[in-house]
Amino acid sequence: MRISLLFTFIAFFAGCSSSRTGDCLIKNEKDNKTDKKETKDMNVENAKLDKGKPSHVTVKSRDEIDDKYKWDPSVLFASIEQWDQEKEALVKLLADKKDGPAKFKGKLGKNAKYLKKVLDSINEIRLRLEKLHYYAARNSHVDMRDNTNRGREQVAKSLFTKFDTVVSYVEPELLALPKSKLQRFSKAKTLKDYTQYFVQLLRLRPHVLSTKEEKILSLAGDLGYSSYEAYSTFSNSDMEFPSIVNSKDEKIELSTAMYSKYRSSVIRKDRKQLFEAFWPVYKKYRNTFSQMISGQIKYYVFKAKARKYENALTAALYPKNIPNKYYLNLIKSINNNLDAFYDYLKLRKEMLEIKDDLRYYDIYPPLVKDKPKDISFADGKKIIREALKPLGKDYMAKLDEALKESSGWLDVYPNKGKRTGAYMAGVYGVHPFVLLNYNDDFDAVTTTAHELGHALHTVYSNKHQPYSKSDYVIFNAEVASIVNETLLIEYMLKKEKDIEKRKYLLSHYLNSFRGTVFRQTLFAEFEHEMYTAYENGKALTADFLDNLYLGLLRKYHGHKQGVMDIQELYAVEWSYIPHFYYNYYVYSYVNGFIAATVLAEKILNEGKQAADKYINGLLKAGSSKDPLQILKDAGVDMMSPATFKNAINKFRNRTKELRQLQAKSTK
Repeated sequence: MRISLLFTFIAFFAGCSSSRTGDCLIKNEKDNKTDKKETKDMNVENAKLDKGKPSHVTVKSRDEIDDKYKWDPSVLFASIEQWDQEKEALVKLLADKKDGPAKFKGKLGKNAKYLKKVLDSINEIRLRLEKLHYYAARNSHVDMRDNTNRGREQVAKSLFTKFDTVVSYVEPELLALPKSKLQRFSKAKTLKDYTQYFVQLLRLRPHVLSTKEEKILSLAGDLGYSSYEAYSTFSNSDMEFPSIVNSKDEKIELSTAMYSKYRSSVIRKDRKQLFEAFWPVYKKYRNTFSQMISGQIKYYVFKAKARKYENALTAALYPKNIPNKYYLNLIKSINNNLDAFYDYLKLRKEMLEIKDDLRYYDIYPPLVKDKPKDISFADGKKIIREALKPLGKDYMAKLDEALKESSGWLDVYPNKGKRTGAYMAGVYGVHPFVLLNYNDDFDAVTTTAHELGHALHTVYSNKHQPYSKSDYVIFNAEVASIVNETLLIEYMLKKEKDIEKRKYLLSHYLNSFRGTVFRQTLFAEFEHEMYTAYENGKALTADFLDNLYLGLLRKYHGHKQGVMDIQELYAVEWSYIPHFYYNYYVYSYVNGFIAATVLAEKILNEGKQAADKYINGLLKAGSSKDPLQILKDAGVDMMSPATFKNAINKFRNRTKELRQLQAKSTK
């Protein structure tokens, strides 16, 4: 039994990106993993500009792209017909009370040998369902206009709901056994693949309900997505935005995609105009959005209470054996170092040559206007190879397998209808799949390194752990990807001597740190304050949410200290962020970035010993231990304030270096 099967409240289709239903699947809770940059989920489709006609955006059709740059889901199913046959077989199996997973009901306490047969059988069905979904999703995501493939994806998801309902008897029945018997099962050699499952089962014993109650919660699972689905549909389809005309006399029809694209404009008056046209639309619908987010929070608080948890935070963290104090200390640690962020913002004002107050619309434009030259995919692969060499020969061999031409792992270039952004999807027994929208710039190289970090994590985990322990939770997932990003930027900085190019690389790093550590911690604090307010009987009205968010926005950006003037218009930004529907989710991004910063530094400074410890402690571990212990085994103690201090000192030093280079270049 996989850890993520443990209790249907650890939902298979946990929120991930803007789609909420597992587009970036990495087996169950790893479904939460996607590209860490929130803007990826809201960007317009990546495309190349026709140099002869700069206003015309061209995107190739799927059949115009060479097959060597496409992934190959045929390793899952040779044909649609084979997929259909498997679907029908699974539909029949789940409905079969005699030979399906329901047949084990009432017999789980027999003995260890029989229980292994039960758990193996259930896991076999789960893996078959995963493969069914993965194949449909891979075909769907390369052309989202194809309703047939999207329909297959929905069918696969519905079968998971059916599966969860059918097996909802398992945990209640096991927990009805004497505790001593469960403890014997946890130590039985026959059940060695399920040791962590029984550790979790025993620890979560007080929070499992009766068989009937578990079934009701399972059946109600889809209702938990209704608020998010309403938010997603409304914000992406039904909201109407005005048009603006920028300083280049271009008419821009606003949308969330256009906001993401143009908010980084180097022309300040264009940014100001964009923000002052975009955010009033959200303000207009703030009451509607407050009802949506309130409904989502009510659902998660209901689940927490139903399972007899003290609060929603405990319900989210306790199954992973992460103490509440970790979450609270994370927020405290970042708050204690906001002066480092203030210093960066002051440098931003200097480099953007802003004479009056720094404003919120000044947070996104690049500090260095001249980007590095285009980097082809072939050259990008070479750079990534060189950057990741400190991880050792075995890691490099696996990386080469992923990067070799026509490997079937990667779907490289954008095409008409293709899902935007980037993600890694992994399924046990088959190589990972990486979706990219590579567009020949440094961001594309960084994103590729990031997703390959996830892919190699999956490869190591699947090779060294049985299926039942091959999961890795989102808390640890981002570490592997950001270690790769960090090694990449360190490699580029080590070999780059040109001042302007170094400035670009440093600003790129600092902006990533800002967006992941400081911004996501702001989100984490806001989310916790929302839940706490509701649990204390406070109505989550638009006014309350606006005041709460504005206060945090001002605190994090040094409004009182005169660092950045945060105007009241931006109080409504909370209504724009999809992550607040994901139930104590964003803190994992912060954890990943902090842990990766410290681990990458160790790998570069200590060499093979630190690299081996990282690979053995984290990449190979899957879910064989609790996530905090896995990170500790890899070389980083996330319960220590020193870990956060060390990571933020890196940010301080990079800010200092960028300021020094800026001074040199302006002399």
